[in-house]
Amino acid sequence: MNPDLNEVWGSRILDIKQIRQPENLYDALNDQVMLFAATTSEDDVKLFNYKVAASGRDIRGIEIPVEANISYHWTWENLDRSIEDGYRATNGVLSAYRNTTGDVTVAKLLAASNDAA
Repeated sequence: MNPDLNEVWGSRILDIKQIRQPENLYDALNDQVMLFAATTSEDDVKLFNYKVAASGRDIRGIEIPVEANISYHWTWENLDRSIEDGYRATNGVLSAYRNTTGDVTVAKLLAASNDAA
């Protein structure tokens, strides 16, 4: 790890809360893959936190939450909703972060993301 690193931001692309009861065999097969990916991403976050703690380094981990209402349907509507939910979740974390640390860099990042939108 870079010795200057004191903070890591992460966003899992999947969460176990997104898995829904299957309505048919296709959904059940899709859930099987998504369950594996969701639990693996959760385990990866735990493993990273464990390794950071074991290293003795003081690295702050900040996780952007995954919205449970995002489904695995490959539609433009779902993609648009996923993007909007991602922006909302990230802005919430950035706001909370800015209120707890006063970091000007994050404020600049937030302003830049709003200008780009």
